[in-house]
Amino acid sequence: MDVLVNAQIALAAVQDLLLATAAGLLACGCIDRRIGLFDQRALRVVRTALGLALALTAFGYLWLQAAVMSGSPLGDAGPAIVAVLTESHFGVAWSIGCSGALLVAVGILARGHDAVPCAAGILLWAAGKVAMGHAADGGDFSWREAVHLTHVLATATWAGGVIAATALLRCLGRTGAASVPVQQTAAFCSALSHLATGAFAIVLVTGLYNVLQDTAQTVAVLFDIAWGRVLAAKLTCVAFAALLGGWNRLVVLPDLRLRAERQDTGYPAAQRRFDMALAVEAVVMVEVLALAALLGHTAPTAGPS
Repeated sequence: MDVLVNAQIALAAVQDLLLATAAGLLACGCIDRRIGLFDQRALRVVRTALGLALALTAFGYLWLQAAVMSGSPLGDAGPAIVAVLTESHFGVAWSIGCSGALLVAVGILARGHDAVPCAAGILLWAAGKVAMGHAADGGDFSWREAVHLTHVLATATWAGGVIAATALLRCLGRTGAASVPVQQTAAFCSALSHLATGAFAIVLVTGLYNVLQDTAQTVAVLFDIAWGRVLAAKLTCVAFAALLGGWNRLVVLPDLRLRAERQDTGYPAAQRRFDMALAVEAVVMVEVLALAALLGHTAPTAGPS
């Protein structure tokens, strides 16, 4: 695989992680508005930083794409950028996505009401990304693109919610867990579990549709092509993450809520069990996002490899 394409895959993986974290922080912030565990101002600042980082990676990806499309060395790709932006479908999709990243970044200017511009920015970024991928083969504004957009947003919410919550709960444990009523922490964990379960259900349904569409023209055995092997690795990670989330939801969380209601002295130990499983799930989610980036840059109709 070409070095420039490898660089694009790596950058796309970083973008997926940034998007998911921004979506996760937005979701966690919305959950926390009625609970009051975290500093909402700090969450807005971090989302702004993530939006700026997304925009920077978008410009880096544009430069790489210009080099790939023009066949020129990376250092000489500058003059091709204008043509890529104005004369290609990629240019339109990139412009939509980049505007979304900038909207996430400037959302903080909404003075406490940044949830709407942040959500709109995440939607635009995801729409631009979908328009660059395999789903665009069915045409613009197609049902296939709509389903894949839903899949991307649900994945970002699930993965990002887990990743963001892991960091937030870890910070809470370091700075002020002893002064926070355990009912608040348990309520946040419960709401997070509900959010992740709903997002996971959407990921399953839309993911199945995407696989059926992507393999419709594939005649080779899936494990004989690179795309199929990457898909298998991704599904394995998704299944592992689902098992971890299910363990937390069905085994750890009921005990956590019960101990919180009773003001039980064993609550901290239950919270640590929840946080540990969540942290492992977050690591698996990072792997899922990286594999998703690789999958998006691998042709599903390629022959044996």
